[in-house]
Amino acid sequence: MRKLVFLLPLLAFSMGIAYAEPFENIQTTVLDYTNDKATIKITWDQDENTSSYQIGCVSCFPNTVKSTSENSIIISNVTPFPNGSIVMLYALAYDFENEMIVAKQIFVNLTQ
Repeated sequence: MRKLVFLLPLLAFSMGIAYAEPFENIQTTVLDYTNDKATIKITWDQDENTSSYQIGCVSCFPNTVKSTSENSIIISNVTPFPNGSIVMLYALAYDFENEMIVAKQIFVNLTQ
C-alpha cells in the first residue's frame, strides 16, 4: 500500500499535456544593413503543436510586428538601439487555441 501512495502523485503530474519547446534552434541572418536599417531573416525549428508565430522588434522605431504560420520570416526596416548595432527582437509562439506557449528574446548584432 505504501508504494501505491508514493506513486499516485507521480501519476497525477505525469498525465498533463507536454509540449516540445518551440524556438529551440533560432537562426538569424542579416540580409542587408545600410543607413541604420536592416533586413533580417529569422528561421526556427517547426513545431507541430504551434499554429502561429509572431516576431516583433523592440529596438525598432516605430516598433515592427509580423506574424506567420511558417518556420521562417523576413523582417525589414529593423533598427538597432540608438548609438549601437544591437537589435532586440521578440518571438511568440501560439498553440491551436491561440494561447501563447513560448516567448523568447532574440539579440542580433548587425555588424557581425
